[in-house]
This record gives sequence, C-alpha cells and structure tokens, in this order.
Amino acid sequence: MIDQLLPFMMLGIFAAAVLAKPLARQKFLPLPVALIVLGFVSSEAWVYLGYDTGLRWQILRDLVFYLLLPMLIFEASININVRMLRREALLVLSLAVPLLMVASFIAAVIILTLLGGSLGNSWALAFLCGAMVSATDPATLNNILSGAQSSKRVVNILEGESLINDATIIALFVMISSVLTVPGYDPDWIDFTGRFVLVLLGSSAVGLVLGWIFNLIIKPLNDVVLTTSVTLVLAFFSYWVGEHILGWSGVVATLFAGLSIAWFQRKDLDEEDVAFAFGSWKTLGFLADAMLFFLVGMSITIEMFQLHWLAMLVGVLAALVSRFFIVFLGAGPISFLPGQTHLKLAEQNLMLWGGIRGAVAIALALSLSIDIPYWYTIQSMIYGVALFSLVFQAPFFSYLSQRKHKATVIETVADS
Repeated sequence: MIDQLLPFMMLGIFAAAVLAKPLARQKFLPLPVALIVLGFVSSEAWVYLGYDTGLRWQILRDLVFYLLLPMLIFEASININVRMLRREALLVLSLAVPLLMVASFIAAVIILTLLGGSLGNSWALAFLCGAMVSATDPATLNNILSGAQSSKRVVNILEGESLINDATIIALFVMISSVLTVPGYDPDWIDFTGRFVLVLLGSSAVGLVLGWIFNLIIKPLNDVVLTTSVTLVLAFFSYWVGEHILGWSGVVATLFAGLSIAWFQRKDLDEEDVAFAFGSWKTLGFLADAMLFFLVGMSITIEMFQLHWLAMLVGVLAALVSRFFIVFLGAGPISFLPGQTHLKLAEQNLMLWGGIRGAVAIALALSLSIDIPYWYTIQSMIYGVALFSLVFQAPFFSYLSQRKHKATVIETVADS
C-alpha cells in the first residue's frame, strides 16, 4: 500500500514548494490549510475515478512515528535558542510539564461533561482527548511568525514550551493508547503516573547522553556535510534506542538528543558552520510538514463534519478554556516569583492565542489505533481543533503580534 500512497506524499511536497512563497505574502490562507485542502481534493478525485489511495491505519502510524515525528521534533530542537531555554527555564518547564498536565485535566473534564456519551463516559478516553488538544506546535508557530513582529520574549517562551510539551504529550499519548488497546484493562493511575515520570526522565537522560556521544564523533570531522549526515543518524537512532531498546519514549529521547548536540556544536564550531549544518534540517522539517498536512487532507471526509461537528466544537472550547487557565492562572503568577521577569497582561494574552495546535496534534490523530473505542470521534475532534487553530487562531495571533509591536514602537518614540 505504501507504493500507492507515495505519489500523494510527493505531490504534497511539490505543492508546498510551489505555494510556500505566494501564500507567505498574504495572511488569510496558511500553507498547512492549503495542503489539507489539496490533499482532500486530490484523494476524493482519485477515489471517484475508482482507485485506491493506499491509506491504511498501520501505514499512517508507521509513517508518523518512525519518520515524520522524529524529523519534526529533532529539527525544532536543534534550531531553538538553547540559551533562551536556560534563561526562561522555570516558565518553559512549568508550561510544558506540570501546567500541561493541568491543561489536559481541565480539557478532559470539559470534554467528559459535554461529550461523555459520545465517548462511552470513559475518563481515560476524555483524558486522551484532553492531552491531544493541549499539544502546541513550534513548527506552525515559526511559520506564522516568519513575517510578523512580536515580543521576542513571548515568542521564545512559546517556542520552548511548544517543543517540550510536544514530547511530553507524545509520551503520554503512547502510554494511554497502549492501555486503551488492552481489552478490560483498568489502569492504576498511581502506577501510571510513576511510569510516566520514569519515561520522561529516563528518555531525557538517554537523549542527552547520545547527543554528547555523537558530538564527540562529529567534533574531529570539522565538516558541515558530515555533521548534517551524522545528526540525521542521531535523530532516528535516539528514537530507536528510546522506543525499541529501552521501551520508553523515542520522541523525548530525540528531543533531548537534539538539544544536547545543538548545545555542544554551538560551543565547538563557528556560527556559520553551525548555521549551514542545522539549516539543512529546516528543509527536512519543511518536507515532513508538507507530507503530514497533505496526508491529513487525504484522511478527511465530509462525513466527519456531518457526524462529529459537536465533538469538534467541544474540542475547540476545551482547548481554549484550558489554555486560558494555565496562562493567566499559571504562567502569569509564576512570572512574579523571585528571579523572574513578570509577564504583562498583553504578553499573557499573546501566550493565550499563541498556543497554536498544528502538526503534532494532527500527527497523533492520524496515528490513532482503530482498536481504541470511538477512535473516529476522537480523530474528528482533533482535526476540528487543529483546523480552527490554523484558520482562525493563527491569523488572529499574527494580528495581535503586529499590533503589540506597533504599540511598543509608539511608546518608545514617545519616551524618547
């Protein structure tokens, strides 16, 4: 079936390359949305002609978890500002781990209250949905901000939060999914929480060590092409070790392998060499994004909106309300702690709308096992949340960013 799916993936890359610059010049049709529409139209036309697209759950899961997610997470990790992560460590880590769990819980309560019957009144399914709608995306955020001016500090915090919370959510998603696919299994939530913490800490340590070891291999080479090649191996090797050798989280291991090698490389190499080697990963991230959004378009059906529009609306509500709580009642107060620079109300507002749901939430929805009860309802909900985020939330965030930048400029001129 992969041979039938391959032409569509290549078409997604081609469409992304052709449309990227024209769409960047306008604000109302983001590239991911265009790719989703093209994926939907092309697959519908292909099926209408009597052909098979090759879409199968197992193929999609393998593509997402063994190819696309490692590329997306590693690209984001090596190109992030590591020094900024250290400077804003308290806020970023608070948003990406404990406050993320709070957001997932709040979202789960809303989903279970308003949509319980459609999920069999299952708390585990509601929490799975709550976690998925809480996953923000650094790649989508970067695309939105490419032509916008905004508070540099807010952008840095959002990028750091998105990067780490993606790895956290993916690890949580894998663990909950594995529980839900075991018939009749009643999870022990205390044991589950302990294992989750172990997975996060263990996978993080594995990634850091592998990044250090691979840096020792790269350092004597002093060649940007070889550096790029070795980091490609590191991205998938760290995933393989974390996921298959140790049985923990491959994505978390990949994330910290990227952060580790990025830190060492920026210490050991000239900035130009680092920019070339790591810049090559931006191309790989672009390709992964293009394939992912095109595949989403192929998997969308009209029936999804007809049958599950309420689940989509509830998902959007849960995502926005839970985000409001962790930003204004979590990150805001934390920023007033000693040693922290407090977040102004306008900056908190930017952080609220800057929690864009995109590639990672969609990747998880694509890879949902059909053995999970009500999987189609859950997938429809996540698609609805991601589409709302890309079509409405992203342009609004861009507008707020530009307005805040203009206000800052006016204040600076007035003060001078």
